Amino acid sequence: MQTYKEQIEQAIRFIESHLTERLDAERVAASVHLSYYHFHRIFAAMTGEKLGDYIRKRRLTEAAVVLLSSERSILDIALEFQFESQEAFSRSFKQVFGITPGSFRKRSRRPIFLEKDTLLGDRLQHRLDSISLVPSITEIVNDIHVVGVSGAVSPDHNTIPELWKELLQRRHEIRALTSELTSYGICPPQQDVRFRDITEHSTFGHMAGFAVERIADIPHGMRSYTISAGTYAVFKHQGTTQQLRSTYDYIWGTWLNNTPLRLDDRADFEVYGRDFYRPHHPQSTIWIHIPIQK
Repeated sequence: MQTYKEQIEQAIRFIESHLTERLDAERVAASVHLSYYHFHRIFAAMTGEKLGDYIRKRRLTEAAVVLLSSERSILDIALEFQFESQEAFSRSFKQVFGITPGSFRKRSRRPIFLEKDTLLGDRLQHRLDSISLVPSITEIVNDIHVVGVSGAVSPDHNTIPELWKELLQRRHEIRALTSELTSYGICPPQQDVRFRDITEHSTFGHMAGFAVERIADIPHGMRSYTISAGTYAVFKHQGTTQQLRSTYDYIWGTWLNNTPLRLDDRADFEVYGRDFYRPHHPQSTIWIHIPIQK
């Protein structure tokens, strides 16, 4: 008898082979010999998204690739991916990517967190085993003071490991460290970068630091940052730091599109505590905090 994971894998392969054909959630469920109601609940519980939404976003992602890689008409692409009209395609495309297909083609940029990659292999395994699909909502009462090193990073030029290497080499220089020796990876709000516009080449700031009791005598070449008190959606990531990209793909590409919660204009950050063992340890835990409005 197949496990639920195996049935989800089989269903996703079926979806991938029928993206340009008439396809609905009932037909996908039938392909793994389950009722729509039963499989719909399993899929949502184990992946964090609805089956119909997954099909729609996979079609839109593949349509976006065709938009950028060809000169085919928008109507032709819309019909290939089973949208009834160009208007229906444009409406659905804008809901996901924030702009019309025509504007998307003119800009020639692929927004990495809005696209829906195929949920198979390591990506599916990570989704099933290593992420809390539903975050806990936590209120941080007091500001958190951090001292560390910062730099500019981008998805295709990830210098974050170098920041952590420098931080650990210079930890002894930081004054008033807290007794827990908790460290933080901080991404301050990017005023000039919109979430929907982030591509593999987008540059943003990142800071690696340790919590301190107070900010005083900041070592040369370091900086301080104060994480604001407030409400946060907290996700558990268990695994290596190399797998963090898959976790953020879920947070920004799936959870954010399905939650009624609204982001707040504060830093998002990662907490590395006693349950973080080392970057390549499969049981290391990182707590990802996403600022939300009350």
